[in-house]
Amino acid sequence: MKRESDTIQPNASEYDNFVENYATINGIQIYYEYENVSPEVKENDKKSAVLLVHGWTANRLRLHPLYLHFMDKGTPVFRLDLRGNGWSQKEKINDFSMQKMAEDIEIFIKQVICKNFGFSSVILIGHSMGGSICMKVATTIPSFIKKLILLSTSAYWTGNLFGKLKLGLYAIYYRYNYWNRYNGKKQGHELHGLEHFPMWSSNYDLNGRTLFTAREATIQGIKSLGSFDIRKEIKTLKIPTLIVVGADDIDASPKLSQKIHELIPNSTLVIIPDVNHDVAIGKPITLAKEIDNFLENS
Repeated sequence: MKRESDTIQPNASEYDNFVENYATINGIQIYYEYENVSPEVKENDKKSAVLLVHGWTANRLRLHPLYLHFMDKGTPVFRLDLRGNGWSQKEKINDFSMQKMAEDIEIFIKQVICKNFGFSSVILIGHSMGGSICMKVATTIPSFIKKLILLSTSAYWTGNLFGKLKLGLYAIYYRYNYWNRYNGKKQGHELHGLEHFPMWSSNYDLNGRTLFTAREATIQGIKSLGSFDIRKEIKTLKIPTLIVVGADDIDASPKLSQKIHELIPNSTLVIIPDVNHDVAIGKPITLAKEIDNFLENS
């Protein structure tokens, strides 16, 4: 039986129709790409653009199927690499916390998408840790967020002292076993097909510039997850919100998405069967249909 993940064409590692763009945000270089955006700012006025935000140890290409979907529909869509990830700046940075990444995105939305390109608001889509960051952004600059879509994420990642201690030990382990862990990820990615994880492709390894997340960004990301908790703040959100999770997700279980749904008043929860944490890769067609339905009817 053909898998939905096999229908993605072209795959991310084969995709070379892009123009490199960098924005100086908080004094560092943030890499981004976009499609269906008019060079005439006035033509984008009163319109919304989609912004895709990846998760921990990932990059802009992790949500590539969604990027292709919006590109094919003619929807203005942006994607970026978080600081320390993908092709964004990795050196000479001390702070890779989720708080600082959220600040980067807030500025990117205000200065790049809305001011420079003339859009009035964004449809903010975040996966995993990126979804947590997007919730933070939505609570901070709600007037810039038209709709919020959260994929395989959580409002908190550990609720007790034991969990925090476990993540702390995990961070120490990552510091001394960085590449071993990445090789372990590669084996896991083979189940989907490495073409969906272009960090392994030589196409994106250019003169020493790779998609691999910086070591310190990886470690600080774990620590940030341990202290992240936005349950109180999202209770006040009035933004229409779609929450999507795979039924087989063990990294951000459906229970965590259910909790977000209970806390955000104007939210819809969708649990997609037979898919794990990488819902955009495992079920790209189903996910796109759910998102389109939400955007058209909410």
